Amino acid sequence: MRINRADLGLIIGGALALLITLGPAVAAEDLTGHWDADDGGRYYLRQIGDRVVWYGEQSSTNPAWANVFEGRVTDGVVRGKWVDVPKGRAGGHGRLRLDVRRRGNVLVAVDKTGGFGGSRWTRVGFTPPLAPRPPAHAVREDCVGLDPLNARVEQVGGRWKIVDGSHWVFDFGQRQHEARRALRVVRHYRVDQSCFVGRPDPSFRYLLSSGHAPRGALNGEDCVGLDPRNVRVEQAGGRWKIVDGSHWLFDFGGKEREARKALAIIRKHGFDHSCFVGRPKPSFQYLRR
Repeated sequence: MRINRADLGLIIGGALALLITLGPAVAAEDLTGHWDADDGGRYYLRQIGDRVVWYGEQSSTNPAWANVFEGRVTDGVVRGKWVDVPKGRAGGHGRLRLDVRRRGNVLVAVDKTGGFGGSRWTRVGFTPPLAPRPPAHAVREDCVGLDPLNARVEQVGGRWKIVDGSHWVFDFGQRQHEARRALRVVRHYRVDQSCFVGRPDPSFRYLLSSGHAPRGALNGEDCVGLDPRNVRVEQAGGRWKIVDGSHWLFDFGGKEREARKALAIIRKHGFDHSCFVGRPKPSFQYLRR
């Protein structure tokens, strides 16, 4: 079929009119889908044009919280308002600003108000590619051995400690209960190495079992998740920190070199949980997979 100049002009004019009617182009990534967040919730998102809405809940039955959100996505950033709804027991509300990352498969909160809990959302079914691990020889580790079967809790000089034979390994001050909980961790994971970055005043400590990250889970332990693929070193407020998304995990003060060594160790061993005994001022910390 031949199209004359007059008809071609009408077609082009109609297309331009349609573009003007539709307005600016919408985000390249469609965020519609099921998402899991680091607050333990499941979120159900729908995107229509540049408009994004969701319903999120801590669990499907008797949730501690449930919320809805409405906002718009522009240039890879979602901005909008959230409010808790009565299916849950919370009653907050506020604003959120989220970065769209990993080609629309990860959302990271860069600003939030009203006490919103979540900071990172991952599309269900999306598995980020593993970051290349540094060669084993690239990270020189500083560890001392211990025998998890021989370790025990004793009071030495008025302070409660985990000891191995004639030397002490961990000091808990007056916190006898926390010392016994930490001993349970050591025995459960069969920890046989206590490791350091930056002795004699270490800025970072971790445990290993037969040269590898402790694996599994211990009933009742207090842990937060981290993504070894996403962690990085940043300077915030003049201090060097290891951060995951928008929140920091470990603070190294002015010791940039130690922060970068600790990051290499996290990636080498694939640590994805940071765990504590005795928060908010933990007397014992460890990482596991």
